[in-house]
Amino acid sequence: MLSKFFLISAFFSFLFFFAVPMPVHAQTWGGCVVNNVATLQCIPIVFSNIIKAALLFVGSVAIILIIYSGIRFVTSGGDPKQAQAARQIMTYAIIGLILVLSSFAIIYLIAYLTGATCIETLSFTSCK
Repeated sequence: MLSKFFLISAFFSFLFFFAVPMPVHAQTWGGCVVNNVATLQCIPIVFSNIIKAALLFVGSVAIILIIYSGIRFVTSGGDPKQAQAARQIMTYAIIGLILVLSSFAIIYLIAYLTGATCIETLSFTSCK
């Protein structure tokens, strides 16, 4: 039951990601697109878009799993096994979300402490 729900929620999160337009900053970065052909300067933009997509996907799946576990907890009817399973789903969803968000927090903390803000922008030219 949980694996079927996870697959369905992952599918809709993936579909939602592709339905929501993500801004592409290729036009604002000088030299990235020349004569409608992408150059190597576009690699940071691609990585940035992949990271944003992964964060959106993980966040969507975590929110769906938290809602699902809440519904499952409410409808458990006092059955300890079902309530424990719902708590476990919610715990893992929250832990996963915290891990993903803390990875970004660690990168920004390192950038702040060292002054190397170029690791925040994923650029070839900003760290010289």
